[in-house]
Amino acid sequence: MRHPITTAAAMLVLGSLLLAATPALAGYGAIAWDKESGKYGGTFNRATAQQAAEVALSQCGATGCKVIMRTGAKQCAALATIASGKFVGAAARKTKDAARLAALSDCQKGKAGDCVVRASDCNK
Repeated sequence: MRHPITTAAAMLVLGSLLLAATPALAGYGAIAWDKESGKYGGTFNRATAQQAAEVALSQCGATGCKVIMRTGAKQCAALATIASGKFVGAAARKTKDAARLAALSDCQKGKAGDCVVRASDCNK
C-alpha cells in the first residue's frame, strides 16, 4: 500500500519541479533604429523590457542605434522605413495589421519617399 503513495508523492514533487523550471510568458518587445545609417533591429517576446531593449540594440548593430519603440504584453509593433532606412515610422497597436498600417501612416507623414514595413510582430 505504501508503494502507490510513494509513487504519487514522487510524481507530485517531479511535477512541481517541472512547473518551477518553466519560464513565465514573455511579453516585452523593442525596436531600435539608427538615423545615420538606416539600420534597425527588433525583438519580441522577451522576459524583461531591459532584455528586449538590449537585443534590439544588438540587432541594430550601429553605434547610433536608439530604442524608438517598446511594447508590453499582448501588444504588436511595426517599423516602416523609406528605401534608405533614414526616415521611419513606428507604431504599437493591439493587432499586427493595425500596427503595420499605423507605422506606414507615420512614415508617410514625412513625405521622404515610399515607405515599406521592415519589421512587425506581437508579444504573447
